[in-house]
Amino acid sequence: MTQDRLAGFLEETARHKGVRVNHSFAGTHSFEAGRNEMLRLMKKPPAETYFCGDDVLAIGAISAIRSSDLRVPDDIGFVGLDDMEMAAWENINLTTVRQPIKRIVEATIELIVTMLDDPDCEPESRLFPCETVERGTLRRLR
Repeated sequence: MTQDRLAGFLEETARHKGVRVNHSFAGTHSFEAGRNEMLRLMKKPPAETYFCGDDVLAIGAISAIRSSDLRVPDDIGFVGLDDMEMAAWENINLTTVRQPIKRIVEATIELIVTMLDDPDCEPESRLFPCETVERGTLRRLR
């Protein structure tokens, strides 16, 4: 799934001239991994904004920034993915992308039942609309 998220992100950002993209992987989806990867990335001049593969990684990355001389979102912006409950907590206030989890789970179950009923059925991909939830970590590009 991480590769699909990256591919979609790169495809969309390619449509916007002047947006430069680099990417890295934290190894796992955890607070510590997000924090450690951001500390590693901060050894070079930081980007203006980071899009993290999930909210937990973003929260860890923000923790690394907040322990430096930089401020979120004044110096660096962050966007997470999933809109987990803690993303809305006042001390986190993470801008994130909300996915329609209930619809995704329902479609997954439907596809599994279809595959069990008909083992010869063709594989199928489904796309679901997502929603950006703007909070306090969003930074407009200069």
